[in-house]
Order: sequence, then structure tokens, then C-alpha cells
Amino acid sequence: MSKKRLNLILPCFNPMEGWEIRVCKHLASLEMQLNDTIIEPVLINDGSILGVEKKHFDYIQEKFPAVHIIQYAENQGKGFAVREGFKLATAPFIIFTDIDFPYIEADFIQLYRKLQEGNIDILVGVRQADYYQQTPWYRAFISKLLKYIIGNFLNVKITDTQGGLKGFSQQGRQILLKTSINRYLFDLEIIKIASNTKGIKMESMPVELRKDVQFASLSIVIIRREFLNLLKIFFSKNT
Repeated sequence: MSKKRLNLILPCFNPMEGWEIRVCKHLASLEMQLNDTIIEPVLINDGSILGVEKKHFDYIQEKFPAVHIIQYAENQGKGFAVREGFKLATAPFIIFTDIDFPYIEADFIQLYRKLQEGNIDILVGVRQADYYQQTPWYRAFISKLLKYIIGNFLNVKITDTQGGLKGFSQQGRQILLKTSINRYLFDLEIIKIASNTKGIKMESMPVELRKDVQFASLSIVIIRREFLNLLKIFFSKNT
């Protein structure tokens, strides 16, 4: 029996030291557990200025020759990076997550199996109550506020849009490629477009954060920029 194919999209911007070792560790573990599947990673270096050198990519490519690496000089944002990866995704199913693999592997595997078995186009990992106990208070506040706004003012099927683990069929991939937000709120844009697209089957599943995840800081500049992106999504006719 021939093996199935899965594209794994990994956006990368100024990752923490040792990131290349962690990537290889998680890929090796997932390959062992998904022994009926060939994992084809696409790693996008989103204009990193810290923590990323040629030796890191050489290390990953030596251990995983199938990895495809995209690089460009200027940081464009997570949404832009993920779209660049999805442009190359030809496998029947595609999953994107963050470079530090923030969610437990059991949830990654369950998400992939549900994609295979459930005739689902977009499967969204939604965070549970314990997620907010592990995050800095300001992140928890912003996440809960965003969920409240989405739930009360947007006509969407899923209100927790920002979890960093999502899976797609090739039909779902076309929804992601319609997004235009380059930064964090492209996740919300995916959910809004999918919610308003006839024939797209979108579901959610609970996911659990790993205990050792470290969070990057959120500056006022980032918060202000994402507020403007939120307004863009609210008033966009395309979504």
C-alpha cells in the first residue's frame, strides 16, 4: 500500500535558540507515529534577523531531505508566510502550526486523522480553559476579548480563531489562499471566508498547549496593527 502525503507548513520568524533541533525532534516523532504517511514539511523563513543561519537549515535538510525551505529578506508576517507555504502544498491534506510546535503531538495526530476520516475541508484547533492559565495575563485578556467581539459582531461558525494548529483539505487550501491579511489575524480571515462559502465543511476540535511553551511579547505596535486588521476584516466585502 502506498503511503499518504501530508504537507506541514512551518512559518518561522526570529525563533528561540535550538529551534532547528526541536523541529527535527518533532518531525521524527510525528513520522514514527504516522508511519502510513510521508510528511513533507515546508519551512518559511519570514525575514528573520535573529536566530536563523544557513547552518540551521543545513541541519534540518540533512535529517529531513524532503523539507522545502522558502526564504525572503524582509519580514512580511505570519499570514503572508503561511500563504507562501500553501502555494507549494500539493498533498491531499495540509496542516500549519508554529515553529515551536506549541500543541501536544497527540492533538496534531488526532487533527490529521479527523481530516482523513471526516470529509472535512478546514479543521480548527480551539484552545481550552487551561490555555489561558498558561499564557501571560495580557495575552489571555486579548484572546478572550477577541473571542467576545467575534462571537457578538461577526457571523462566523467558530469564535476561537487564533489557535496555532489548523488542518486543510485541498478545497480548504483554496480558502486560505483567498486571504489577504499578512499578520496574525489572517486566521480570523480564514474562518470568516469559510463561514460564508457554500460547500465548505469546517469543524473544530479542542487542542492542548504543551507545558513548556514560551510566548513572545506583544508590543503596542503589534496590537494597534492587528486592531486595524480587525476593522479591515469586519468591513471587507470579500469575506
